[in-house]
Amino acid sequence: MASKSDKASDKKSGKKSDDTKKAAKNEKATKKAARLAAEAKFLKKALAEDTALAEKAAKAAKKELKKERELVAAQLQKAKQIAEELEAKARRKSEKRAKKAAESAAADAVAKKQRKVAKSKTSGALESLAVTVEAPAKPLPKAVKPARVPAPSTPIARRAPAVRTRTASRTSHTGTSAVRASTEPSESWTMVALRTHAGATGVTGYSRLNKADLLAKLRGTDTLE
Repeated sequence: MASKSDKASDKKSGKKSDDTKKAAKNEKATKKAARLAAEAKFLKKALAEDTALAEKAAKAAKKELKKERELVAAQLQKAKQIAEELEAKARRKSEKRAKKAAESAAADAVAKKQRKVAKSKTSGALESLAVTVEAPAKPLPKAVKPARVPAPSTPIARRAPAVRTRTASRTSHTGTSAVRASTEPSESWTMVALRTHAGATGVTGYSRLNKADLLAKLRGTDTLE
């Protein structure tokens, strides 16, 4: 059997061994806690750095987004300005075209009115000329009667002033040398002379006749034959 001293020695050795194990365990736990604390500190630092980077990236992204929005807004404003300029240009072109059309219409209206006035004046002049031509000429002056002279003791030769007056009146109406050479209407007479003679002799409708018809009519109705 073991002695008491051996048992006490074994018990003491066992207790020492337990203390050693306990110390090793505590040391291990301390190291682990220190390691965990270091890891936690590293993770916290890394998280802080990542957070800072994330915030920086977010700020940069926000700034870039703001720039993009400003660029888009500027492009939209420019597009709107271009559209307004094109619309204004089209409106001015349309107004210019409408003004030109109105001026052309007004010019056409004025020209039409002027043509109408000119036509009216021409028609009036022609009607006035026709009335002047168709108007009967003034009647030939009557033959001048000779003055009454007391009957002389000797007979006085009779004068024929009526024939001379009539011939002179006809000559003054015809107004040409050919008419003065002929007392009856002939081809040598002018249309003015023939119409004047027709008006003097009471012939109507002579303004519409040509020279041949007027001459034939005058020869058939001439009262001076």
